[in-house]
Amino acid sequence: EPDLVVISNDIDNISATLATLKIPVYLAPAAQTLDDVYAQIEDFGKLTGHVDEAADLTRRMRDEIAKLVEDVPERTRKLTYYYELDPTLYTVTSKTFVGSLFALVGLENVADAADTTGSGYPQLSAEVIVKANPDMIFLADTKCCGQSPETVKARPGWADITAVRTGQIVALDDDIASRWGPRVVDLVRAITEAVAKVPAA
Repeated sequence: EPDLVVISNDIDNISATLATLKIPVYLAPAAQTLDDVYAQIEDFGKLTGHVDEAADLTRRMRDEIAKLVEDVPERTRKLTYYYELDPTLYTVTSKTFVGSLFALVGLENVADAADTTGSGYPQLSAEVIVKANPDMIFLADTKCCGQSPETVKARPGWADITAVRTGQIVALDDDIASRWGPRVVDLVRAITEAVAKVPAA
């Protein structure tokens, strides 16, 4: 007898089914922007009777992210990056929520030009990545798939990629990298800290 059911995807019109049982449903689809994140948190605050706490949380998130972005060192050119979702080389583009965070920090996504279908989640080939020669590689498949800087370095043909040569391979926590709640601050922090470690050109 739940007071509220939260779903991210209304598969098989489950919300209508639950409505007939007089069970309240909140549909919270995957965020597309930071504003979506803040709106969902504030919605949860209203639905659970914690309006002030939710407003305080979103304010702190906005402030922390703004400060992290503000502190990113200025560069004469944008750094490029490749973001790995799994070892089969699926990735994200700048049009996705995760990609928008990298753009916020001023990074250029090597997958954007390769997304010919506009899905936002293209599968690249090793050849495309090697040719794009990203300055940084971010791994969001460390827990699920056991990837690490060492496994990336061992891939055939990847040794000459700038990110591999300079050691700019960032192993992310999968949980932080795939959540759009309060932990998005942790992802932005991981990105900005990694960028700060890249020597200026």
